[in-house]
Amino acid sequence: MPVSRWTCSSNGTLKHPRASDLILHTMTRFSVRKPFRMFKKTVISPPQPQARRDALLAQGGRREREPRGGTHRASLEPLASITCERIGTLPSVLLFVEGSERLGTKLGVFFNILLLAGCVQGPDYKKPDVVVPSAWDAMETGKDQAGAPMATGRLPEARWWREFQNEELTGLIEQALERNHDVRRAASRVMEGRAALMAAGAGLYPQVNVQSQYSRIEISKNTLAGLGLASGRAAPQTFATPGTGFNLWNAAADLSWELDLWGRIRRGMEAASAEAIALEQDHRAVALSLVSDLGQAYFRLRELDEQVTIAEKNLALRKDSLAIIQSRAAVGLASELDVKRAEVLVAESAGQIPEFQRLRAVELHRLEVLTGAAPGSLQLPSKPLRTVAAQPEIPVGLPSQLLERRPDILQAERTLIAANARIGEARAYFFPSLSITGQGGLQSVEFSNWFNGNSRTFTIGPAVTLPIFLGGTNVARLDQAEARYEQMLENYQQTILNAFREVADQLVSIRSRTEQRDRQREQVKASETALELAQIRYREGLVTYLDVLEAERSMLAAETQLVQTERARLTDMVTLFKALGGGWETKPIAMSPETPLRSPLKTPLFGG
Repeated sequence: MPVSRWTCSSNGTLKHPRASDLILHTMTRFSVRKPFRMFKKTVISPPQPQARRDALLAQGGRREREPRGGTHRASLEPLASITCERIGTLPSVLLFVEGSERLGTKLGVFFNILLLAGCVQGPDYKKPDVVVPSAWDAMETGKDQAGAPMATGRLPEARWWREFQNEELTGLIEQALERNHDVRRAASRVMEGRAALMAAGAGLYPQVNVQSQYSRIEISKNTLAGLGLASGRAAPQTFATPGTGFNLWNAAADLSWELDLWGRIRRGMEAASAEAIALEQDHRAVALSLVSDLGQAYFRLRELDEQVTIAEKNLALRKDSLAIIQSRAAVGLASELDVKRAEVLVAESAGQIPEFQRLRAVELHRLEVLTGAAPGSLQLPSKPLRTVAAQPEIPVGLPSQLLERRPDILQAERTLIAANARIGEARAYFFPSLSITGQGGLQSVEFSNWFNGNSRTFTIGPAVTLPIFLGGTNVARLDQAEARYEQMLENYQQTILNAFREVADQLVSIRSRTEQRDRQREQVKASETALELAQIRYREGLVTYLDVLEAERSMLAAETQLVQTERARLTDMVTLFKALGGGWETKPIAMSPETPLRSPLKTPLFGG
């Protein structure tokens, strides 16, 4: 039979050209980089002259097989070496004792298998290359800024919502992180992933079970024993004669241990570890989305507070205008049409307030649900938007490395690592599996002798399972793992591109809204001045009431637009923090599956 050729790649994995060649020729030959004999029989002849021994050693220590006889001694001879980056270069050592060749053969096979166990199947993970700019200024100017100094300006801390300098908002966010049900459900998924990692690692250890059994066994008359007795022939010896029965009492411990020769279990552990970390990053992503949603809802609530304030201010202003028009109409200086127009505007302004209050109640209910509270339990007094939040300034030239701690990117990469490990796990199914099984206990046909020393029973031995034909199951499993890896690779690259797009969009939006806000502030001041002049000129009879109405409409529209722009800029800031993965600090935030299995709710999600 031809020798099966195996190769050991530079990353320490064993590869074989065909699954059909996996049958080792009675485990007598093996090849790593080049063929070498896994074991050989060696007979040491009686003592010979020194010159003869030197000549034999010069020929590589090989000796012709000679007739038995003379004094035999142990031979410890390295036949070859196994080169594997994971375990270094190890000699394939074989111990033989003449007169115990079978024992030497078994020891040689076992020792070489242990050496080869260090080579793990499958490709080692390498982080994909993704072409991205070094900073967002490079995206805006078209110039590469690799190696540029860190952005100027103060970078916020991990709890980035404190940059708004609002204690009320900070309290709501901390309450939500502790009580929100979506965050708690994500934390439970983290615990599930950690438990799956422990379950995956359990395969490396022996499995021991204890069982106790009682059986009543009756011998059939239609077996060979029964038919032999019926024909008068001698029947095989049995525990009982056909037609009778006996009791069997059994108590034993079962042992099963699969040796992870090709790294299938270890690759599974690697995948489970990456999946556990991916779930932790999903936990962070849920928390980050929660904080972002809560911040946006809070600023929307305060916008509605200011809209109510503007509507009430406008209602008071129009009531004053109605009083002036009515007084002028009483002396014939204003028409009845002007009075009706003023009354319509008063009713219109009064009708806007309940609508704003309804929208505020809806937004408050949203805040209550986000914080894990029942609707109606949260009391937030009205506050104008412009008084509740500071305006964080964005440093110039944010480094693109900030995205490395985004939970969705970290999650996508860990999913990619898991898919890569699954390829190695799938490849390991092509190779033989070696298990050690055993059973020991007490067995007796009589209960009184069950715990007697003569009732001891014991079996132990290895079991090799070699896949020959499985209908393409292993090939399909490998194809599935490789296709899954390609999907996760595309998902990882797309996630990074989407992250850069989100940050770039928010930077452009914030810059645009800042300019828009500054111009609208000037517009509000000009509208207030124009309304004052229109009212004065109307009282002096220099303009009609339509001019006053137009000035009021302009001022109301300018104030409303300014409030909306202020709120939009604040929500854009919140979205930017979310797009950056939470703040502008450069230290990544991640959790490790090697930490003790305690509740993720006790682990800070955004630093101290």
